[in-house]
Amino acid sequence: MKCLNCENIAEGNFCENCGQKISTRRFSLISIFDYAVLNGIFSVNKGILFTVKKLLTKPGHSIREYIQGKRINYFNAFTLLLLLLTLAYFLEEFTGIKLADITAEGSEEFANLLEEFMKEYPRIIYLINIPLLAISSYLFFRKSKYNFAENIVLDTYIISAQIIMTLPFSILVIFYNNVEFIKIIYNIYSVITLIYAFWVIYQFFSKSGYKKMSLIFRSIFSLILYMILQLITIVSIALVKSHI
Repeated sequence: MKCLNCENIAEGNFCENCGQKISTRRFSLISIFDYAVLNGIFSVNKGILFTVKKLLTKPGHSIREYIQGKRINYFNAFTLLLLLLTLAYFLEEFTGIKLADITAEGSEEFANLLEEFMKEYPRIIYLINIPLLAISSYLFFRKSKYNFAENIVLDTYIISAQIIMTLPFSILVIFYNNVEFIKIIYNIYSVITLIYAFWVIYQFFSKSGYKKMSLIFRSIFSLILYMILQLITIVSIALVKSHI
């Protein structure tokens, strides 16, 4: 059988040339559980620095290659997300500035509601973002060759990279407590992570046959839909939580 990583014709369970499993196949909703839980949590991964480098330099192209089968050098997407969420939660324990302190005036009550929910369930918001972003990218690029499960893998890497990009902000807040300055940096980071998501989606689907302008608009509107779905979901959860 042909190895999806190096295209070597191999015999047995592993490629003699690169070491990747010959059984590596396309992601599906059924196989993604094994990928996320069994392979992601109970197996030893390598290539975390390589993966982070690729996510910050050629994210869309690298994730596309990974989904197409070149996986031996990359860190499992769900394992990476789990590690980053743990690190982010650890840093937040030392943070003196709260979410309500850096949100727009007039929304303090709502920010406090969200913050209480996020403090009790710190990983839920990030995990919710993955299927919401996957729904958006899948709907706007449904004519591409990528299924919904592959969009989940794509967006898991996007969320992971966004957490990586915000880690310096989390560290800054530990040592610097000027609210007005932190608010400016927070808003800048919000814009940067949104631009990053556009960059990844644009790169990822750039080989799917879309014209350039269509690709740009689809990338933009997929993020708009994502933010709408995110707002509706978070508000709904927070309101339900407040009445329980």
